[in-house]
Amino acid sequence: MGKLLKIAALIAAVAPGAALAQQWGAVCIGPGGAWGYAHNYQSEAGAYDRAMAESRYGCDEVRTFYNTCGAMAVATNGGWGWSLGNSRAQAEAGAMNYCRQYGGGCRVTVWACSG
Repeated sequence: MGKLLKIAALIAAVAPGAALAQQWGAVCIGPGGAWGYAHNYQSEAGAYDRAMAESRYGCDEVRTFYNTCGAMAVATNGGWGWSLGNSRAQAEAGAMNYCRQYGGGCRVTVWACSG
């Protein structure tokens, strides 16, 4: 038993924060301009629930992600797009490109990064 504790202590010393590096996030949008986000949650369900709570449960489109960034953009005609990226800028650019396929006048509504 003592040997296992020493191994665990060694792993914790070599990789502090390793458990914190694996995090879930979520972004969501809904009618009437509703939006919400979550970042750095231990579970996908936790991130999902937080994003919905942030929007006062007004979102009807929710996307989750793991150790990356996510963004959602909405067009003036109600079309929308979402994307992942290694940075906020990448996620926003992808969401804008995707949104433009479904409408014009797109703007990023919500973004978040986890991990």
